[in-house]
Amino acid sequence: MSVSELLQIVAVSSALTLALFLLLYSFWRQIKAAVRGCLRPRYLKSQGVRRRLSVTPVKSESDESA
Repeated sequence: MSVSELLQIVAVSSALTLALFLLLYSFWRQIKAAVRGCLRPRYLKSQGVRRRLSVTPVKSESDESA
């Protein structure tokens, strides 16, 4: 096997690998879009950082001095 044949095999296998990757990626995107279409809207909300609300002290009736 000569060097040129080896380079041709490497080029063909690289091209086929890239084509397979792109094909699988497009299928994955279609499946993901179909699943998102089936979910209810509350599952489509973005998962941001949850912040706690500032805690305000509760005044009890025993604290009043009137």
